[in-house]
Amino acid sequence: MSEKKRDAGYRAALTGAKGTVRLLIYVCVILVIILAAKTSYQFGHDVFAEEPVASRGKGKEVTVQVRSGMEAKELGELLKDNGLIDESLLVFEVQYRLSGYYGGIKDGSYVLNTAQTVDEMLEILAGVNTEGQPSAE
Repeated sequence: MSEKKRDAGYRAALTGAKGTVRLLIYVCVILVIILAAKTSYQFGHDVFAEEPVASRGKGKEVTVQVRSGMEAKELGELLKDNGLIDESLLVFEVQYRLSGYYGGIKDGSYVLNTAQTVDEMLEILAGVNTEGQPSAE
């Protein structure tokens, strides 16, 4: 009879341990889902709620030289190196690909401003907005 009590105690402890492990797994899964949701939200916010580097005031004018055939990553690195964007290159690449200017960037010398959004800069680089740009003579 004492053997049955010991087996019952062992089974109860095993069931309790399985329940605890299962609870820990559920908590970990929930935390991973929350982290993924937060990261996804932040990425979406960075892509669609673009803000210029210089959010106040006039900003600083920077002249950049764009080469023919530059990839999105190269263009992002050029803008980042010149202080025109401060987001990650992945965010810039997504913004560029979602813009109406993807593949339409023209080579040349451009004057951009840190107070401009990425979309405004891409508009200039695509030749849609030529106001204040050096003439291509």
